[in-house]
Amino acid sequence: MQKVKYGVWNGVMYDNTQGGDAAPADLPLSAIQNFNPGNPIEAIIGKPGFLIFNDAVSLTGILYRYFCRVHAIACGRCTPCRTGSILIEEALEKLIQGKGAEVDWDHIYDTALQMRRTSLCGIGRSSPTAMIGALKHFKNRLLSNPTLMTGDMYTTVTAKCIEACPAHVNIPRYIDYVRDGHPELAVGVLLHHYPLVASCGRVCARPCEAACRRNYIDTPVAIKDIKRFAADNVGASVSELFKGMDPMLDPTKARVAVVGAGPAGINCAYNLLMMGYPVDIYDKDENAGGMALRGIPPYRLPKGLLQKETDAIGELGGVWHYGKALGRDFTVSSLFDDGYGAVFIGIGCAQGAYLGLPGEDVSTVGYRNGIDFLLEVEKGVAENNLPRLEGDVVVVGCGNVAMDCCRTAKRICTGKVHVVYRRTVHEASADPEEIRAAQDEGVEFHFLTNPVGMEVENGRVTGVRLTRMELTEKDARGRRGVRAIEGSEFVLPCATLIAAIGQKLDRTVFNESDGILFDRRGNIAVTSALATSRPGVFAGGDCATGPTTLIGGLAHGERAAYSIDEYLSRGSVGFVPRFRMGQIIHDLKLLEDGRPEQPHRKMPREELPHISIQDREGTFTEVDLGFTAEQAEREAARCMRCYRLYAIVTPRPIPGNERVDYQKEKVLPGA
Repeated sequence: MQKVKYGVWNGVMYDNTQGGDAAPADLPLSAIQNFNPGNPIEAIIGKPGFLIFNDAVSLTGILYRYFCRVHAIACGRCTPCRTGSILIEEALEKLIQGKGAEVDWDHIYDTALQMRRTSLCGIGRSSPTAMIGALKHFKNRLLSNPTLMTGDMYTTVTAKCIEACPAHVNIPRYIDYVRDGHPELAVGVLLHHYPLVASCGRVCARPCEAACRRNYIDTPVAIKDIKRFAADNVGASVSELFKGMDPMLDPTKARVAVVGAGPAGINCAYNLLMMGYPVDIYDKDENAGGMALRGIPPYRLPKGLLQKETDAIGELGGVWHYGKALGRDFTVSSLFDDGYGAVFIGIGCAQGAYLGLPGEDVSTVGYRNGIDFLLEVEKGVAENNLPRLEGDVVVVGCGNVAMDCCRTAKRICTGKVHVVYRRTVHEASADPEEIRAAQDEGVEFHFLTNPVGMEVENGRVTGVRLTRMELTEKDARGRRGVRAIEGSEFVLPCATLIAAIGQKLDRTVFNESDGILFDRRGNIAVTSALATSRPGVFAGGDCATGPTTLIGGLAHGERAAYSIDEYLSRGSVGFVPRFRMGQIIHDLKLLEDGRPEQPHRKMPREELPHISIQDREGTFTEVDLGFTAEQAEREAARCMRCYRLYAIVTPRPIPGNERVDYQKEKVLPGA
């Protein structure tokens, strides 16, 4: 376990250089023994201060490296941070050069205090803490025998919203660009991670908004809607932004096969192409998009929009192979036989689950699973031949697929639409906005209600037998259980019953020679670097986790691309430093610092305009209209820029730390 040598953390000074083991009581130091295997953490610096675990580390050296980074990322918007970071960096540089006597260290201390008290964003307010602590408690150590640090330092600019985003997008940065009237630069920030900017701006599950520190004051910043505004106002589609550019393909790099053109596969291909790898993408369908294209209704994600983003893959040099199915037209082994150096599997979970009711017959007319239902409607919309549902519809489940099913059914049925869910609305996994939209459109919800049987006459569904449920005590995870209320059964008549309770991977596409193992849930078993049981094969998205969100799939694609790059360039299985840093931030609760220290006035959240309820009937026209420029800029001004800069110091080089997205910065607008 780590032992603190000395440091200052949350205002408390620790000095164990003469013995002792004093350490912050609420800091689980066992979680930061090593950064990567065999590479111990020697120091940590950030908003609470700094801790040194190896007395041989140069305090001056690590503070100098840290403030070089602070200077590099300072936005220049406010004087305290812009000038303060430079003054501190230059003072530490002079100290290392043997000119420390020329520095007025009292002035540097006052500069750091002023920077912390008056800067406009979290970088300026939090980064001086370490310097203040060093000058206040360890000035002699800082000034005596100053040297450059040895070893390596990994730094992360983050915020609660960034850590909550599966793709770790620099959210405050793109919000800043929108506030300043530059949507094209905002899109450039997003394109560092994925090409599906407009799509994600419409259907993202918004975990960032749940984490937004503005929740302490009023309501979270409308991050998703700001993203959509940027994408819709950049002046061109994503594919057009890349049109005409020379692909960056490096013929000396190994070819990579991506199997499945859903969000995970698309983003894996995108990031690999940005690194110069030749990439072929295989998909069983005739268009890219996977369940994002076929499972998300057009009233949320309009037809054609996704294709304008996936076409960027071709502009970057990727080669599509449509109508090619894994297990039918090729195998994992045959891809390696064809000369590919690595394979990414992102085939999704395209098999819908049924309810498993007593005597259930899935061939009963009117009984559907949610995935098949959405695919049928998507095909009808594409062919301008919408199916029609006669009578009432019951949808079982309360996840996002269930919301897509019930809102879709409301547009094509002649009767009422009901949603049945065994728990309460507070435990539903669906986006709360989707639940509210369904209720606004007239869908009737039945919470704490569970199906126990199906009513069938002449081979057709006529109703579903339900029972009322009640909450019980909490389990070990803190979640309350549910149980049926005796004697509460009743029948809800319907002509269509849709099971929207889950999806699963079609494992029949694999054979034994593929060497792919599965976990206990039936998904492809992967490591944290998304490596499978077969060397050179990686997997991500739904097929590796079970049903996930679009942003979750995009994040997997990006992470897998970096793991594949490391595998092909180093022969290792893939260590992702940003993922490891995210673990440390989570385990040490480095962003759980409560309410903002600076006072902020309440600012109402901008309401996203919609088409009227009447205009939604019988049509799949997009419901959300998007912000105006004035709304987007006002909403962007609500962001408090709660940045933090954390750094880890290790004695040996950190794999992947040398990687800089130079290629992306050459081609991405606003990067």
